Amino acid sequence: MREISLPLPGRDQSYRIYIDPGLRFRLPQLLVSLKFPRRCFLITDTRVGSLYGEQVLSILQEADYSPTLLTVPRGERAKTWPVAQRLARELLALGADRKSLCLALGGGVVGDLTGFLASIFMRGVPFIQVPTTLLAMVDAAIGGKTAINLPEGKNLLGTFHQPRLVAIDPQFLRSLPAAQRRNGLAEVIKHGFIQDLDLLSHLEKGPARIFRDEAELTEIIHRAAAIKAQVVAVDEREGGLRRILNFGHTLGHALEQASHFRLPHGEAVAWGMLAALRLSEKMAGLPPQEGAWGRRLIRQTGLARRPLHLDPQIVIEALPLDKKRREGRLVFVLLRRLGEPVIQEDIPLGLINEALQQEVFGGKR
Repeated sequence: MREISLPLPGRDQSYRIYIDPGLRFRLPQLLVSLKFPRRCFLITDTRVGSLYGEQVLSILQEADYSPTLLTVPRGERAKTWPVAQRLARELLALGADRKSLCLALGGGVVGDLTGFLASIFMRGVPFIQVPTTLLAMVDAAIGGKTAINLPEGKNLLGTFHQPRLVAIDPQFLRSLPAAQRRNGLAEVIKHGFIQDLDLLSHLEKGPARIFRDEAELTEIIHRAAAIKAQVVAVDEREGGLRRILNFGHTLGHALEQASHFRLPHGEAVAWGMLAALRLSEKMAGLPPQEGAWGRRLIRQTGLARRPLHLDPQIVIEALPLDKKRREGRLVFVLLRRLGEPVIQEDIPLGLINEALQQEVFGGKR
């Protein structure tokens, strides 16, 4: 079993990330080691619940836990205040208290929503992450960011609330549709771009080979998750270094917003990275050959292969809603070289629009 420690200096919320095929069947042993209460609440969405909800309930029940399954809709429509409020009232009706444990079984949406709920219910209850998508395994489930959306933008209501542990079972990915597997690879690529070029070399093997080879997939998840953990350990609340994890996300979130969240997060980040590589060449000195190699790698994974049919003006108008702006200035993560990120502010809007036209909209005006 692979294990990553995520220390948070000066606090009692350091935790471990465990990665192992079939780990869900050993979930009770992980809970026992942390002395969690036997009463717990398993929160999932309708799709993951239909695939794994009863199985995980049975695993916990057979170990003398008393779990209750709570289900939310699929997709971003679950990350809303009405859904969070409904879950909170269900917890109250079921007798949850400040020591009750919440388990997030699902992708990034379920993890974000469950973490947000856990952070505000009775001023904070413990929760753990059991991610079922690649995107969540390497990124969303690690680091304690929780959030729900507003109509004006994504993740605009949120907290920092660290899980007590993260249990990653790569075998969950067997039931993931091919498109969602590719979406998760966008975050893996991002981690490689900002820190680990060797990780990028693994990705050159292509999605088909990666997902057929369980050992290779486990290694990729471990490397990408370790990068996220290392950055969070230094900068838990995104005051400095953690901002590098937003490579491709400033434009990616604007694309999601402009699509009314119909564009999957990983696909949006892939488009955002393509544009960010172009901006890196113009603003940060990224050698054109490295930018071209990076763009080719993204497209070789099956991501961002056809121009988007969105209104470019709506995308530009969504940029100021990005929660990472500082004093009205947009903050972009760019690359001096592959593996060498730099924070850049006040990029001319004309250059942003030009990068979007070149990389995202195929010259659409």
